[in-house]
Amino acid sequence: MTFYTPHFSAALIAASALLLSATGCQRESTATVRVNCAVEWNGEPFTIGESGLDMQGREAQLERLEAYVSDFALHDVEEGWIDIDTVARLDFSLADSHALLEVKGTGDRSIDGIRMGLGVPADRNKDVDPASYDNPDHPLGFKGSAGMHWGWAAGYIFSVYEGRLLTEPNVPFAYHTGNDTCFRTVELMFDAPRLLECESTDLEINLVLDAYQCLHGDGDVIDPELDPETHTGNNLPLALRWVDLYQSAWSIAP
Repeated sequence: MTFYTPHFSAALIAASALLLSATGCQRESTATVRVNCAVEWNGEPFTIGESGLDMQGREAQLERLEAYVSDFALHDVEEGWIDIDTVARLDFSLADSHALLEVKGTGDRSIDGIRMGLGVPADRNKDVDPASYDNPDHPLGFKGSAGMHWGWAAGYIFSVYEGRLLTEPNVPFAYHTGNDTCFRTVELMFDAPRLLECESTDLEINLVLDAYQCLHGDGDVIDPELDPETHTGNNLPLALRWVDLYQSAWSIAP
């Protein structure tokens, strides 16, 4: 009969713990990444309902900013892009506007980028009844999509940007974009990789949407006095101009 001394047992336990810490999770697990989305105006913190100066020095009050985001992917240094099937509705009037990403796999990952779709994927956009979702609070469900759905034929509203120029008289503006032709993708890379531990819920990615840049870009500027409104179908060229500016207005928070 062989007897194991307490000293040997303790050493064996310590060695096993060291091995586990070195190899990480060996079974499939799920890590959760929280993507926080904030809004700013021309590089400065901003709250929906406030006003900021446009390129001509006019006060522009932003009253509503909402959007759908989907078709996420995280870039792993070794694996490349990892697709994540998530649809979220962002309301920038809320302090905690965010999307949650569930990443399955074995072992830790080194993440150095994020990709995000701006809008609702084509296969879930048109000819869809929001009431068909079992959970009405789902972002695309009956309650979850309230105010962001045009109807079966037209589909979901991808983004809403509303406000007014505080001139005399005021100039209201409203840019409502949808339709599969308005779907865009933004891809952002980090300055340095970030560790995503298996089964972790601690990793947060902070993104910023510059509402000023949604009207002012390097190659285009939308003047609400000249182009005050699009609901996509009634003015598709303006909707396409707006989503192109919107796509370029995203960045990683410093």
